[in-house]
Amino acid sequence: MIQTHLMKLDQPYPVLNIDGMIVRHVATLIEVHPTIDQKTGEECIRTVSHPVVDYGDNHYSGIVYDEKDLEDCEVLTSPLSAIDFHLMVHNTQQMFNPAVISQKPEHIVKRLAKFGIDVKFPKKQDADGYDTDEDADVVRVALSLGEAENGRWYAESSLDEFCFDAKNFESKKALFTYIRDMRSSYYKAFSNRKFSIVFFNNLPEKQALLDELNENPFL
Repeated sequence: MIQTHLMKLDQPYPVLNIDGMIVRHVATLIEVHPTIDQKTGEECIRTVSHPVVDYGDNHYSGIVYDEKDLEDCEVLTSPLSAIDFHLMVHNTQQMFNPAVISQKPEHIVKRLAKFGIDVKFPKKQDADGYDTDEDADVVRVALSLGEAENGRWYAESSLDEFCFDAKNFESKKALFTYIRDMRSSYYKAFSNRKFSIVFFNNLPEKQALLDELNENPFL
Protein backbone atom coordinates (compact mmCIF):
# COMPACT_ATOMS: atom_id res chain seq x y z
CA MET A 1 0.00 0.00 0.00
CA ILE A 2 1.37 3.38 -1.00
CA GLN A 3 1.77 5.91 1.80
CA THR A 4 1.98 9.64 1.21
CA HIS A 5 3.46 12.42 3.30
CA LEU A 6 3.23 16.17 2.68
CA MET A 7 6.29 18.22 3.59
CA LYS A 8 5.60 21.96 3.54
CA LEU A 9 8.41 24.34 2.68
CA ASP A 10 9.16 27.68 4.32
CA GLN A 11 9.32 31.00 2.52
CA PRO A 12 11.07 32.21 0.47
CA TYR A 13 9.96 29.33 -1.74
CA PRO A 14 12.37 27.87 -4.31
CA VAL A 15 11.55 28.61 -7.93
CA LEU A 16 11.43 25.64 -10.31
CA ASN A 17 11.61 25.25 -14.06
CA ILE A 18 9.48 22.23 -15.01
CA ASP A 19 9.61 21.70 -18.78
CA GLY A 20 9.30 25.42 -19.40
CA MET A 21 6.82 26.12 -16.60
CA ILE A 22 8.21 28.53 -14.01
CA VAL A 23 6.58 27.92 -10.62
CA ARG A 24 7.08 28.26 -6.87
CA HIS A 25 7.86 25.06 -4.97
CA VAL A 26 5.65 25.36 -1.87
CA ALA A 27 5.66 21.74 -0.65
CA THR A 28 6.74 18.21 -1.53
CA LEU A 29 4.45 15.19 -1.73
CA ILE A 30 6.46 12.11 -0.78
CA GLU A 31 5.15 8.72 -1.91
CA VAL A 32 6.43 5.64 -0.10
CA HIS A 33 6.15 2.52 -2.25
CA PRO A 34 6.70 -0.95 -0.74
CA THR A 35 8.79 -3.07 -3.09
CA ILE A 36 11.02 -6.14 -3.24
CA ASP A 37 14.78 -5.96 -3.65
CA GLN A 38 15.51 -7.89 -6.86
CA LYS A 39 18.89 -9.09 -5.56
CA THR A 40 18.06 -10.14 -2.00
CA GLY A 41 14.33 -10.74 -2.23
CA GLU A 42 13.84 -8.69 0.91
CA GLU A 43 11.05 -6.19 1.36
CA CYS A 44 12.13 -2.55 1.15
CA ILE A 45 10.67 0.83 0.28
CA ARG A 46 11.08 3.22 -2.63
CA THR A 47 10.28 6.90 -2.26
CA VAL A 48 9.19 9.30 -4.98
CA SER A 49 9.01 13.04 -4.37
CA HIS A 50 6.58 15.18 -6.37
CA PRO A 51 6.67 19.00 -6.25
CA VAL A 52 3.60 20.84 -5.00
CA VAL A 53 3.65 24.14 -6.83
CA ASP A 54 2.13 27.60 -6.94
CA TYR A 55 1.67 28.96 -10.47
CA GLY A 56 1.52 32.50 -9.12
CA ASP A 57 -2.21 32.85 -9.68
CA ASN A 58 -4.70 32.58 -6.86
CA HIS A 59 -6.62 29.68 -8.34
CA TYR A 60 -3.48 27.64 -9.07
CA SER A 61 -1.93 27.56 -5.60
CA GLY A 62 -0.89 24.17 -4.23
CA ILE A 63 -1.08 21.99 -7.36
CA VAL A 64 0.60 18.57 -7.18
CA TYR A 65 2.83 18.04 -10.21
CA ASP A 66 2.48 14.26 -10.00
CA GLU A 67 3.85 13.45 -13.45
CA LYS A 68 7.29 14.74 -12.44
CA ASP A 69 9.78 13.59 -9.85
CA LEU A 70 11.42 16.46 -7.98
CA GLU A 71 14.79 15.28 -9.32
CA ASP A 72 13.61 16.15 -12.84
CA CYS A 73 12.96 19.79 -11.92
CA GLU A 74 15.51 22.59 -12.27
CA VAL A 75 15.94 24.96 -9.33
CA LEU A 76 16.39 28.55 -10.54
CA THR A 77 18.53 31.11 -8.76
CA SER A 78 18.82 34.86 -9.26
CA PRO A 79 20.38 36.26 -11.28
CA LEU A 80 19.86 33.55 -13.88
CA SER A 81 23.05 33.15 -15.89
CA ALA A 82 23.16 33.96 -19.60
CA ILE A 83 23.80 30.29 -20.41
CA ASP A 84 20.87 29.07 -18.29
CA PHE A 85 18.60 31.70 -19.88
CA HIS A 86 19.79 30.67 -23.35
CA LEU A 87 18.98 27.03 -22.56
CA MET A 88 15.57 27.94 -21.16
CA VAL A 89 14.65 29.83 -24.33
CA HIS A 90 16.13 27.05 -26.49
CA ASN A 91 14.20 24.31 -24.71
CA THR A 92 10.86 26.10 -24.82
CA GLN A 93 11.38 26.78 -28.52
CA GLN A 94 12.23 23.15 -29.29
CA MET A 95 9.47 21.40 -27.34
CA PHE A 96 5.72 21.51 -27.66
CA ASN A 97 4.31 22.26 -24.24
CA PRO A 98 0.75 23.64 -24.32
CA ALA A 99 1.05 24.53 -20.62
CA VAL A 100 3.69 27.15 -21.43
CA ILE A 101 1.79 30.42 -21.85
CA SER A 102 4.32 31.88 -24.26
CA GLN A 103 7.69 30.75 -25.47
CA LYS A 104 9.06 34.15 -26.44
CA PRO A 105 11.90 35.69 -24.39
CA GLU A 106 9.83 38.72 -23.38
CA HIS A 107 7.24 36.54 -21.66
CA ILE A 108 9.85 34.25 -20.09
CA VAL A 109 11.62 37.27 -18.55
CA LYS A 110 8.29 38.64 -17.30
CA ARG A 111 7.42 35.28 -15.77
CA LEU A 112 10.83 35.01 -14.09
CA ALA A 113 10.49 38.52 -12.66
CA LYS A 114 7.13 37.58 -11.17
CA PHE A 115 8.95 35.06 -8.99
CA GLY A 116 11.88 37.34 -8.17
CA ILE A 117 14.34 35.92 -10.70
CA ASP A 118 16.44 38.43 -12.65
CA VAL A 119 18.34 37.52 -15.81
CA LYS A 120 22.04 38.38 -15.95
CA PHE A 121 22.42 40.87 -18.77
CA PRO A 122 25.59 40.80 -20.92
CA LYS A 123 28.32 43.18 -19.76
CA LYS A 124 30.72 45.43 -21.60
CA GLN A 125 34.21 44.00 -21.84
CA ASP A 126 37.53 45.67 -21.19
CA ALA A 127 40.56 45.65 -23.48
CA ASP A 128 41.55 42.21 -22.19
CA GLY A 129 38.16 40.67 -22.86
CA TYR A 130 36.96 40.56 -19.23
CA ASP A 131 33.48 41.62 -18.18
CA THR A 132 33.09 45.03 -16.57
CA ASP A 133 30.29 46.14 -14.24
CA GLU A 134 28.58 48.12 -17.02
CA ASP A 135 25.73 46.63 -19.08
CA ALA A 136 26.50 46.16 -22.77
CA ASP A 137 24.92 48.58 -25.24
CA VAL A 138 25.78 46.20 -28.10
CA VAL A 139 25.14 42.49 -27.59
CA ARG A 140 27.19 40.45 -30.05
CA VAL A 141 25.71 37.04 -30.80
CA ALA A 142 27.75 34.37 -32.58
CA LEU A 143 25.34 32.96 -35.16
CA SER A 144 25.80 30.14 -37.65
CA LEU A 145 23.08 29.93 -40.26
CA GLY A 146 22.44 28.67 -43.76
CA GLU A 147 20.78 26.08 -45.92
CA ALA A 148 21.13 22.43 -44.93
CA GLU A 149 21.57 19.54 -47.34
CA ASN A 150 17.84 18.82 -47.22
CA GLY A 151 17.08 22.34 -48.45
CA ARG A 152 15.79 23.56 -45.08
CA TRP A 153 17.22 26.66 -43.40
CA TYR A 154 18.67 26.71 -39.88
CA ALA A 155 20.36 28.94 -37.30
CA GLU A 156 22.52 28.08 -34.27
CA SER A 157 23.66 30.62 -31.70
CA SER A 158 26.38 30.64 -29.06
CA LEU A 159 25.53 29.56 -25.51
CA ASP A 160 27.15 32.73 -24.19
CA GLU A 161 24.44 35.10 -25.40
CA PHE A 162 20.79 35.23 -26.41
CA CYS A 163 19.25 32.21 -28.13
CA PHE A 164 18.30 32.27 -31.82
CA ASP A 165 18.40 28.51 -32.46
CA ALA A 166 16.11 27.41 -35.27
CA LYS A 167 15.78 24.54 -37.72
CA ASN A 168 13.67 23.23 -40.59
CA PHE A 169 12.59 26.57 -42.03
CA GLU A 170 11.39 26.33 -45.61
CA SER A 171 13.22 29.42 -46.86
CA LYS A 172 15.73 32.10 -45.97
CA LYS A 173 12.88 34.60 -45.72
CA ALA A 174 11.04 32.44 -43.17
CA LEU A 175 14.21 31.99 -41.11
CA PHE A 176 15.01 35.71 -41.16
CA THR A 177 11.45 36.53 -40.11
CA TYR A 178 11.86 34.20 -37.13
CA ILE A 179 15.25 35.66 -36.13
CA ARG A 180 13.95 39.22 -36.36
CA ASP A 181 10.88 38.31 -34.33
CA MET A 182 13.09 36.78 -31.63
CA ARG A 183 15.37 39.83 -31.67
CA SER A 184 12.35 42.10 -31.22
CA SER A 185 11.22 39.93 -28.30
CA TYR A 186 14.59 40.39 -26.57
CA TYR A 187 14.28 44.17 -26.97
CA LYS A 188 10.86 43.98 -25.31
CA ALA A 189 12.18 41.66 -22.59
CA PHE A 190 14.83 44.22 -21.59
CA SER A 191 12.94 47.39 -22.49
CA ASN A 192 14.53 49.21 -19.55
CA ARG A 193 17.90 49.08 -21.36
CA LYS A 194 19.07 50.67 -24.60
CA PHE A 195 21.04 48.17 -26.65
CA SER A 196 21.30 46.58 -30.06
CA ILE A 197 21.84 42.95 -31.05
CA VAL A 198 24.51 42.34 -33.67
CA PHE A 199 25.25 38.96 -35.23
CA PHE A 200 28.73 37.80 -36.19
CA ASN A 201 30.48 34.74 -37.56
CA ASN A 202 34.11 33.97 -38.42
CA LEU A 203 33.18 32.26 -41.70
CA PRO A 204 33.51 34.62 -44.68
CA GLU A 205 30.87 32.71 -46.67
CA LYS A 206 28.26 33.60 -44.01
CA GLN A 207 29.05 37.31 -43.95
CA ALA A 208 26.53 38.36 -46.60
CA LEU A 209 23.69 36.72 -44.65
CA LEU A 210 24.80 38.37 -41.41
CA ASP A 211 25.18 41.75 -43.11
CA GLU A 212 21.57 41.47 -44.25
CA LEU A 213 20.41 40.76 -40.70
CA ASN A 214 22.59 43.49 -39.21
CA GLU A 215 21.64 46.13 -41.79
CA ASN A 216 18.74 47.18 -39.63
CA PRO A 217 19.18 45.71 -36.13
CA PHE A 218 15.79 46.99 -34.96
CA LEU A 219 13.77 45.56 -37.86
